[in-house]
Amino acid sequence: MPQYKLVYFNGRGRAEVARLLFAASGTKYEDHRIEKEQWPALKQKVPFGVLPVLEVDGKQYSQSGAVARYLAKEFGMMGCNNLEAFKIDEALENIKDLGQALMGLLFEKNEEEKAKKLQKIKEDLMPKTLKWFTNQLKENCTCGFLVGKKLSLADVAFFCLFDNIINMGHGKALDEAPTVKEHHTRIGNNAAIKKWVQTRPKTDW
Repeated sequence: MPQYKLVYFNGRGRAEVARLLFAASGTKYEDHRIEKEQWPALKQKVPFGVLPVLEVDGKQYSQSGAVARYLAKEFGMMGCNNLEAFKIDEALENIKDLGQALMGLLFEKNEEEKAKKLQKIKEDLMPKTLKWFTNQLKENCTCGFLVGKKLSLADVAFFCLFDNIINMGHGKALDEAPTVKEHHTRIGNNAAIKKWVQTRPKTDW
């Protein structure tokens, strides 16, 4: 078994999907969190000067999407065949689009611009995303997962996204998509994921 060390800030952010994968698979790793004042000194020592970084037996790898896909493959959570892997990737791209739009709100300092961006998300991107996931869940309705017959990276990333949406105060959007809301609850009730969410460090983001 490789020795894993995940390096990121003391927040959920771009590392939380990886942490959830570790939790769901029951795999041991070092959750190394740094404070912002430590970042300038560390930045020159990591690939591309970005976090998160995953160390596998001491070797560093970067890019959160690549990290998540690697871990999912290692833990048997990237589908049972190429088509399932394709569907998982499709879900991840939809998750990324909405996640990046919401992340932009956190860094927008102009309140008027922030309100415009939020309105556009609520009227366009959010409904499209909720509709896509609703259709995907109904298509795979007998299994209880987004893709295939077991928990995958798609479910974990889905849970992470909508957990963030709820934490940001936009959880009412899920009331209009009961199938999506039910799936978020279902994944959140996975014993390993539930334990991690209850015991992880409490952070603002």
